[in-house]
Amino acid sequence: MPLASGQEFAGFTIVRLVGTGGMGEVYLASHPRLPREDALKVLPISVSSDNEFRQRFIREADMAATLWHPHIVGVHDRGEFEGRLWISMDYVDGHDAAKLLHDQYPKGMPAEDVIEVVTAVGDALDYAHQRKLLHRDVKPANILLTSKQGSKRRIMLTDFGIARRADEVNGLTSTNITVGSMSYTAPEQLMGQPLDGRADQYSLAATAYRLFTGTPPFAHSNPAVVISHHLNSPPPKLADTKPELAVFDSVMAKALAKDAKDRYATCHDFAVALAEAAVGTTPEVRTPKPVQEPAPPTTPLIIPKPVNPPPTPLSPSNPRQPAPSEPPVFTSSWAGNETSSRKPVVSNPPVGMQNLGGPSAPPGPVGRRRPTSGRPRCRTRRSPRRRTTGATSSWLWPRSPA
Repeated sequence: MPLASGQEFAGFTIVRLVGTGGMGEVYLASHPRLPREDALKVLPISVSSDNEFRQRFIREADMAATLWHPHIVGVHDRGEFEGRLWISMDYVDGHDAAKLLHDQYPKGMPAEDVIEVVTAVGDALDYAHQRKLLHRDVKPANILLTSKQGSKRRIMLTDFGIARRADEVNGLTSTNITVGSMSYTAPEQLMGQPLDGRADQYSLAATAYRLFTGTPPFAHSNPAVVISHHLNSPPPKLADTKPELAVFDSVMAKALAKDAKDRYATCHDFAVALAEAAVGTTPEVRTPKPVQEPAPPTTPLIIPKPVNPPPTPLSPSNPRQPAPSEPPVFTSSWAGNETSSRKPVVSNPPVGMQNLGGPSAPPGPVGRRRPTSGRPRCRTRRSPRRRTTGATSSWLWPRSPA
């Protein structure tokens, strides 16, 4: 008999019944000490009285409590009260996928929602597999979904109640596989063979088939017929029920392969293959996007003309003039028969120097200029000599060195 609202159980106060299943009931219950509400799963007395099952339940609850993942419902505590085993977990305010199919999507969920669920649950399963822990009961009823907050919602995998370590020997017994779970159970699990993470992948793929179409891959009221199909029949094609889902058939066939070695290596790989099939790509071949040529400009480009920099101003303290092409020429009047073409001539000596008895020679000829650029030429100054012709005389200056 289910527990009533307000009833106390193992210190928890029952708020209401959330759901029931072959392995007991799940309640929303107030924590005995903390100001929060947990999901409290209570197993029936018939199962709890089995000593072997009790020992396994304690061991597996302890293993599940070590898992911490955003898509796994966390385990808080476990125990036994009045002959019934119980376990407390995170409470997810939402619905399981089986109820969502029944109430809103009897013909199957939208493909993008299915891929979202498979991706989240696949990551959770791979996380558990890396820690050598198998779920062994993946099905729509164990996947919880909250209401969408805009475009986001929580997707949680729950009920590691029959989880076992991958290195344990597994068999098909009445306590580890329920009738409702057989629609999603891998062939090797039904045959009692050693298991690894690919057994959970098969169950996830069978769950995805149910989410796509609204029915399990092998739907039948007789469990023996369902088991026979899992062992011998090829997986049904989605296109037989929904032609628009034909793009997923090859991916589903690989994940539902009878032999575990023919499936994907991980659940994540299976989820990625589904997502890539949805957009028409394949994981093996990726076509690079073509590089588009830039469109020609609609208006002519205006390229500004380069502006010549202004000339560097000359320094006032050291002005520079262009060097002369020819050396400076000094002119004077020469007497006698001089034949040089470059004889400087001085027209008249300064006043007071034309008389024979004039003063001493002047310092230099009149009209001499000093070069304004380049290195000045070194000249040796010589004294003039006087020449008398008749009644006149003049000063003769020596020829400048070439």
